[in-house]
Amino acid sequence: MERKALAALSLLALVALAGCSATGSLSLNTADDAEIAEAASRPAVVDSPAPDDRGVVREAIENGSGTARATDPPVQRGLPLAYEGSYYEIDWNVTGTEPGTAFAVGVDLNGTAPADETVGFEELSERDRRLLGDLLTAVSERESRLRPGPDVAISEEYTIAETNESVLLSGEYSAVRHNGTVYPFVLEERREVTLTRYRYTVSKVADSPTAYAQQLRGEHLFRLSGLSGAERSVVNEAIDSVYYAEDTDDEAFRSVMDQFSAESAIEADRYDGTWLVRYDGKVYVAELSYGGFDQSDRPVTPKQRTRSVISSVEPRNTLSPRGTRDRHTTERLR
Repeated sequence: MERKALAALSLLALVALAGCSATGSLSLNTADDAEIAEAASRPAVVDSPAPDDRGVVREAIENGSGTARATDPPVQRGLPLAYEGSYYEIDWNVTGTEPGTAFAVGVDLNGTAPADETVGFEELSERDRRLLGDLLTAVSERESRLRPGPDVAISEEYTIAETNESVLLSGEYSAVRHNGTVYPFVLEERREVTLTRYRYTVSKVADSPTAYAQQLRGEHLFRLSGLSGAERSVVNEAIDSVYYAEDTDDEAFRSVMDQFSAESAIEADRYDGTWLVRYDGKVYVAELSYGGFDQSDRPVTPKQRTRSVISSVEPRNTLSPRGTRDRHTTERLR
C-alpha cells in the first residue's frame, strides 16, 4: 500500500462510500493516445497534501537512483509512472536498516490552544514543515467542522535524526500557527520502528504518450466480437456510461466477461481490472468489475494478479514479455 493518504476522521468522509453495489459492472470510454497512456500509468507527481512518497521516484529519474527510509516501500512496483511526458518502470532493493519513529498527527480545524503551547510554523524543523505545510494549506481552504477534535490525520515516519530535531515530537507544544490561524494537533500511535533503506532505480519504457499507447496496443488490445444481441446490449450500455450486473444470473454480462482474459489486462486483480478493447471499430479503455461472481468465473482468480509490463524503449521482438501472445483466448490486435 502506498502510505499516508489523508485519513479524514470526520464521519462525513463515509458518505462517499455510500453508493450502489452490484455483482459486476462494465464501463467503456473512448480513448486517444493520451487517455490510453493515462489509464496504464501512475503520476510521479501527486497533487495531495499527504507526504510526497513519490519524490523518491522523481529523484531516481533525475539522478539515476533515489533513496527512501520507511517501514515499507513508499512506492510499490506496479504500473509505470508518468513524469514530464515519459513513462518509467520502477524497481528497488534494500540497502540496510536503521531505527526510527512512527506516529500519526491529527489536526483540528476549529480548535483553540493556549498561547504558550502554540508554536509558529516557521519555528518547526524543516522535516516538520514538509510534513505539515501542504496539509495546513489544504485544510485552511476547507470549511471548519462543528465537531470538536481532530478533523484530519496523517501518519509519518522519521529517522532518529529527524526525531531529535522535530518540534512536533518534542512534547512542548499542542498547536501550530500557520498563516495567522492556530491549529491544535494531537500525536497518536507514536512508537519506535525499524526503518528500511530502499534504493530506487527506474527504466524508461516510453518517451511520449503516443509511444506508450502504441506499445500498449501491441501488448493488450483485443477485439470484442461475435457478440449476441443481448451481449451487444450490455456493451452498448457500458459505452461512456456503466452497465451493472445485478446478480450472477445475468448471462449476457457473464458472456461478455468471458472475453476478458487475465493475460490481456493492463492491470487486474480478483475483483476488477482495466483492459484495452476494440469494439465496432473504436478503441476503448474498459473497466470491468466482477467481485460478486464466483471465483472460478472471474477473469482473474484469487492467486493471480496481472499488470502491464513494457520492458523498455529499445527495439524488441513482436512477442509480449510473457511470450504468450498466441495463447491468448481473445483476438489480439496491433
